Amino acid sequence: MTAFSEVGLLAADELPELVREQAPNATMKDELAELLVGLSALEAPDNELEPGRARLLQTVSHPTERYAPLFGKLTQFFDLGVGALRDVFARAELVSEWQPGPLPWVSLFHLQGGPALTGLDTGFVRLKKGMPFPRHRHVGPERVLILAGGYHDNAERWYGPGDLHVMEAGTEHALQMNAEEDVLLAVILAADIEVVGG
Repeated sequence: MTAFSEVGLLAADELPELVREQAPNATMKDELAELLVGLSALEAPDNELEPGRARLLQTVSHPTERYAPLFGKLTQFFDLGVGALRDVFARAELVSEWQPGPLPWVSLFHLQGGPALTGLDTGFVRLKKGMPFPRHRHVGPERVLILAGGYHDNAERWYGPGDLHVMEAGTEHALQMNAEEDVLLAVILAADIEVVGG
C-alpha cells in the first residue's frame, strides 16, 4: 500500500500524532494513512456520517484525550479512575503546573496517585528530544510507562509509547532520548536516584 491517494494525498507523516505514536512500523503508518484517506472520501447520504466524524476528530484532537489509548494502562499504573486521569491531563496542560527537573532539559509534574500508591512519588517527567539522562543508580524501585517519544536504555534496549520499564533498587543505567520528539513518561518512584556519571 502507498501512503498517498489521488483522493486525499495524505502522507504517513501527516497522520494525527496519536495515530503515528501507536503504529508499530512505517508499513502500518502507510496503511493507516490510506485508510484515513478512504474514510475522508466516504459520502454518506444526508450527511449521516459527518456528525460522527466530527466528534471523533474533536475527541482525538483534545489535549486530555491524546493519551486515551493508554488510559487502561494509566488507570492501573496510577490507581486512578478515568475521570481523575482526565483531570490530571487537563492540569498538565498548564505550564504553571510543571517544575524544573534535575537537568535543564527535564521538567516534572507531580500528581497524587490512588490509595495503592500512598507514600510514593508519582507524576510525569518530560525530557527534551535528543538529550541524555546520565548514568544513575536507583535507591528504590522505579516504574516508568512511556507516553510519548522514547529512549534507549544503556544504548541497547529501546522503550517507546506504551512500554513499561521497571528498575529495581540498586540497578544502574543511562538513558538517551530519541531525536524525533520530546519524551513524556509516567513515573512511580519509591526513592531517590543517585547520579553516578556525567
